[in-house]
Amino acid sequence: MSDKPADITYPVSKKLNINFSAYEDRLLVKAERIGIDDVTLLMTRRMTILVLQQILSRLPELSGLNKTPAAYWQEVLQMSHQGAMEAKTRADKVEAEQKPLSAKPDEPSKGIYLATELTVHVRADRLTLAFRGLQMPDAMTKAAQHVPVLAIPLSLDNVHQLIELFITKAREAHWHLPVELPWLESPKAANESADGSFRTH
Repeated sequence: MSDKPADITYPVSKKLNINFSAYEDRLLVKAERIGIDDVTLLMTRRMTILVLQQILSRLPELSGLNKTPAAYWQEVLQMSHQGAMEAKTRADKVEAEQKPLSAKPDEPSKGIYLATELTVHVRADRLTLAFRGLQMPDAMTKAAQHVPVLAIPLSLDNVHQLIELFITKAREAHWHLPVELPWLESPKAANESADGSFRTH
């Protein structure tokens, strides 16, 4: 994991769909990449924990709380999280209303990669997650290079929405992540609000 911007060009994704595969014991992150083909990123429990830890460690800075006593963080984070999830609900409703009834079913991703490296970059009010990975199934049987797979630019609302998705899908996987989020909604509320889809601003 690196927190320094690398001299590597990553395809950008602004729309994700996250599900759990019991067969693979992985989170399947299907990403639409701008200008090129879609991919599926396989994320292990270890990688999921790493992503959450890195996001959460930067959340106070993104929320403008890094110069505020930690005792005040919980209420602010809870309000910010609830606002972000309400914004997602509204956006999902608008998208559903605009989607044509005869929309074509999603096509399968052409590339499948195992997420192996994470780079995190924060600039102003924007956090970017960039993933490198190994192309599957080739990397299972022969030596392969870790290649840039995708970068996800996230606003503060997006960060909260992504946390919600990861936590919800990890619960579905019964992974019991060692992440304490006292400001997060109850599991019931989280499951009702996170449908697996995610779109950045």
